[in-house]
Amino acid sequence: MKYSIISRGDPFSASIVVELHEKLGLINLINDQDNPNIVITVGGDGTMLKAVHQYLDIIDQVVFIGVHTGKLGFYTDFTHENVDLLIEQIKNDEYIDIKFPLLSANVWTNSICEQYYALNEITLINAFHTQHLDVFINDEYFESFQGTGLCVSTPTGSSAYNKSLGGALLHPNLQAFQLTEIGSINNNVYRTISAPMIFPKEQSIILKSKDSYEVSLTVDHEHQTLKGYDEIRCTLSDKSVVFRQFIEKDFWKRIQKSFL
Repeated sequence: MKYSIISRGDPFSASIVVELHEKLGLINLINDQDNPNIVITVGGDGTMLKAVHQYLDIIDQVVFIGVHTGKLGFYTDFTHENVDLLIEQIKNDEYIDIKFPLLSANVWTNSICEQYYALNEITLINAFHTQHLDVFINDEYFESFQGTGLCVSTPTGSSAYNKSLGGALLHPNLQAFQLTEIGSINNNVYRTISAPMIFPKEQSIILKSKDSYEVSLTVDHEHQTLKGYDEIRCTLSDKSVVFRQFIEKDFWKRIQKSFL
């Protein structure tokens, strides 16, 4: 069995990494940062997102385990105090694997398509100028949006930025994704649905704009400025991230722990 460790990089997390390398070596696991079977993160949810994106090319070959040393641990089950328990359960193959779906976004520009995947959400934001976006559902026109931007989130991502926008919380067993408005303009001239919209996996959202210059596209923790695009098509991907649980936790228990 091969493993890799992704750390937040602070001194405390670094000390946990040293401990993990030593104890994983004692149970004959091999350190392989390029082609691991298990990816262990030491930090918080940001570290986990970084790890998922680092291993997107082999996402169907790896499982993820989180050791929490950060401020928020929605994706992390262990703390520095129970590292020995983690090692013991890896050794004894005592685990439950759960799958969280990834969101897919195809960005078309001049007949060239760039594909992106997100564990939490994808947003399209212009903080300086009002965006004018036409929203299509399965290629059929639905509405014209005016405002700061739109957020498309996965079920697990529904508890992240989407929640702060007033979006719904979705259980990850639901094969669905969500569209939530960011700073929409509603008056006698402009009008949008003004409510979160939840879509089944079989459907897709297409966003088009004639004035898309200098729009910020975020994919989880990553971001870039788009100089322009023809359309952005979002849907729930067939790809998923496998999290290895050694302590069974219901989704709503995670929500309760994180927010209440």
